[in-house]
Amino acid sequence: MKPVHQCKALILDQEPVFEPILKAMMAGLKWDCEFVASGDAAVAGLKAGRFDVLIVDYQMRPSNGLHFICRLRQEGIMVPAILMSNDPQTLRLTPQEMLSIPAVLLKPFTAVDLNYALWTALAE
Repeated sequence: MKPVHQCKALILDQEPVFEPILKAMMAGLKWDCEFVASGDAAVAGLKAGRFDVLIVDYQMRPSNGLHFICRLRQEGIMVPAILMSNDPQTLRLTPQEMLSIPAVLLKPFTAVDLNYALWTALAE
């Protein structure tokens, strides 16, 4: 019997305090994940094709998560992206359809919210 592909997410977040919480949620949902803190590291991993979904925090330096997703799209990297933020105003103004963002997450979120966002992203 052929093994079932386990989904893997790349998480780009510069706040290390969030990493153990999100890793625990992802493990509970039976997802593998890898955290990176820089856009360059994320691009390298995505170009290697090792990830099914990208989760990006809006609050990034020196730019932001939306600019990062725009950069990916310009480089032809079309992995489904989920944008997360703790600012509801940011997410309300996000041009999801323009950036091909299938899901957004408002922090704090639950494992149920995360699961819905992941499967919505995969359905794209």
